[in-house]
Amino acid sequence: MPLETDFICTLKDLKKANRARMLATIKSNWLVSLLILIGIPAIVNGQYVIAGEKGAIFSWISGQILLFLVLFITLDIVSKMQFDKNKTTGNLNIHFTFYEDEFQMQTPLVKNMISFDALHSIDESKDFFFLKLAPSKMVTVQKQNCSPELISFLQQKAVVINSRSK
Repeated sequence: MPLETDFICTLKDLKKANRARMLATIKSNWLVSLLILIGIPAIVNGQYVIAGEKGAIFSWISGQILLFLVLFITLDIVSKMQFDKNKTTGNLNIHFTFYEDEFQMQTPLVKNMISFDALHSIDESKDFFFLKLAPSKMVTVQKQNCSPELISFLQQKAVVINSRSK
């Protein structure tokens, strides 16, 4: 029996999904994130931090916080621009139907069948599932619209798919 859910692309939900996706990407690419957040500032401020200059230590810590703040503000601005530019996705209802070996994505414009074997990975956040078709392309499924059976089904698929890709 197929499991179904919907995702309505409102601006609020799009921003929320993009923030969650960014955090999931940072988590899955933790080595690169660590290099950016600690490595680069350490190279730039390293000699001053080692010397114990309080200004350098403060700028190192505040620089990382500022980097995250700028990242998420930029993400919100880009989400708004993307939403305003592409009127076809504004408040678009995406209907998902999940079967054992594949899932269907249907909008008023497009209908796609995607095999679970074609997925690169499935990431999960508190509010979303991200079904990655490729490292930079993904489909977002909102948990609040999912039945407990569908959440359990996607979590089981995530274990299988993610173990296969490692």
